[in-house]
Amino acid sequence: MLVRRGVPAGCVLDVGALNGTPELIRAYPDVPHILFEPVAELHDAIAATYRTLAHQIVIAAVSDVEGEVELEVHTQRDTGALTHAGMVSGGAERGGAVRSVQAVTLDGFLAGRNLPEPFVLKIDIDGHELKVLAGARETLKRCSVVIIECTADTLPERTAAVRDAGFRLFDLAEPCYYDGAIWQCDAVFLREDLHRAHFARIDGEADPALYETFRKGSWSLFG
Repeated sequence: MLVRRGVPAGCVLDVGALNGTPELIRAYPDVPHILFEPVAELHDAIAATYRTLAHQIVIAAVSDVEGEVELEVHTQRDTGALTHAGMVSGGAERGGAVRSVQAVTLDGFLAGRNLPEPFVLKIDIDGHELKVLAGARETLKRCSVVIIECTADTLPERTAAVRDAGFRLFDLAEPCYYDGAIWQCDAVFLREDLHRAHFARIDGEADPALYETFRKGSWSLFG
């Protein structure tokens, strides 16, 4: 929808690339993708996924400080395949293997780099998304779209943090349910001025033709 409406995108910043983000590849095949992934074992898979696109793999964790952080890596018990990784908080219970990795902030990494703007920023790092935002105060001013993974518990604080940086909630994508209750989703934000330029707002009398409701995987007219 954002691409069809002409929302600009000069470069994708993918924080927590894992094996790659197919949705962003499909939406933005003609812009550079900067892929932040501190788990070295994933880099060959990432390079293969992005072999036809302009891209750069950054071997670092993204946080609110630069230097080194501890990364906890989890694997499947049966196969040994990597499932996810995340920075370790002080005093947190550790259930995976821990290693030290380089940490960068987005503001520090992007300083002096001549990348096309605006940025589409995606953040999915299993729990420390607010640290990424804290180290990206200048970067956020250069973004058109921010996509951030949220659990049901973290949705309010993460939504508030991105909103306070000048963005408006555009959509909640890929809702995941556990035992019938919402567990997590991806919150998609559009910079406030771009939202006003590309999408109608209810500033007075609403247009009933623009209302839609989402029902079990399909859209239907409301009312």
